[in-house]
Amino acid sequence: MAEMTKDMYGAVGRVGNKTYYQRLGKTIVRTNTRPKNPKTFEQSQHRVLVKAVNKSYSQLKDICNHTFEDCDNAFECMNKFKKVNLKYLSEHAMSLMKSGQTLGHFYQFTPINSEKWTPFAAIISEGHLPVVTVGIDAAEGHKAYVATPGCTYADFVTAWGLQRGDMVTFVTVQKREANYNVAFARLVLDPVNADGSDAPMTTEIVDSQGRFPCPNRKNEPNFSAFVFAGDRFNFVLGRGGDVAAAGIIVSREGAMGNWLRSNCQLLLDETAFGSDLCSLAEAVAYSYKTPDIDMESELYLNNAGGGGK
Repeated sequence: MAEMTKDMYGAVGRVGNKTYYQRLGKTIVRTNTRPKNPKTFEQSQHRVLVKAVNKSYSQLKDICNHTFEDCDNAFECMNKFKKVNLKYLSEHAMSLMKSGQTLGHFYQFTPINSEKWTPFAAIISEGHLPVVTVGIDAAEGHKAYVATPGCTYADFVTAWGLQRGDMVTFVTVQKREANYNVAFARLVLDPVNADGSDAPMTTEIVDSQGRFPCPNRKNEPNFSAFVFAGDRFNFVLGRGGDVAAAGIIVSREGAMGNWLRSNCQLLLDETAFGSDLCSLAEAVAYSYKTPDIDMESELYLNNAGGGGK
């Protein structure tokens, strides 16, 4: 940017690669540049990871806009989700390369030009309550499950470190007709038998038809399958489908009205993805093919910062 001499006073507009405008009674000229799209490996990888995190938050925000214990509102939770998950993906990629493997072994991505979303092992909750560990059985219809400590409400309360009034959020990502859909169900543990007696879990929480005999206004039942199977307690949510990712979050209102959470990172069953995934190496390679950014374009003005002011 340079201040013009007297013969250019009052000039406004674009001539060649120069733009003239007025500011505080002075005529200013700025040379128009055409910034290049980053082409280094590190920049391309960062772009792919940021896109994966942003897409996942948009799919999971109905759950993750209030599941980080140290965040007071949805905006803080969104920023925390993006921060911790970008760090997780970056560190995972770095650890692979340090171990002598390549990013061709790091899947859980879709091509950068695709509007389709596939989940990764996202961190969806952070806090200090006990963690509930889930599994996914690929051999038995890709169902999510927890190892059952027994058949009664009291068994689960003891094994999971629960208290009366705790909220348990079941989360799945299920594949139906080549699309991945997030589903969740919330149960407030407020049974008829307040002492957590030997009432069966299936009748205290849900009966054989999937109905809830002990409704609570905070419950959001969304189970298509919620049954005992041997030493497991299977759950499939919403409209069903192959479970590709799953997790359970425990929430508890603290003494000061704040909410405590358990840590939860989605467990993946990559066998449910089929051929949908590409590796991080493939996604980075594709990002090299994206066009240069034109400084004068709407894309630049909307994303570069300051262009619209």
